[in-house]
Amino acid sequence: MAAFYPRLLHRRDALRLLADHHPHRLRLWKLSTGEILLYPRALRIGRHTRGGNIRVRLEPSGQIREFRECCLFEIDDILIHF
Repeated sequence: MAAFYPRLLHRRDALRLLADHHPHRLRLWKLSTGEILLYPRALRIGRHTRGGNIRVRLEPSGQIREFRECCLFEIDDILIHF
C-alpha cells in the first residue's frame, strides 16, 4: 500500500518539517525582484522568530542563505499555505 503524502501544508507544519535536520527541496520568492529561487538540498541551521528569518546551508557547496519565512511557498513539492 502506498503512503499518503499531503499536497498542501500549513506554514506551522512546514516549519516543523524544515527543522528535522534533513536536507529539503525549497522554492521561494526573492523579495527584491520577485523571481523564484530553487534550493534543491537546503538544511536549516537557524531561525529568528521575531524577524521571521530562516537560515539554511546549501549542500554540497556549504553556502549559507537567509530568507523571510513568508517567502517560502513550497517544500519537497508540497505547497505551503498560511
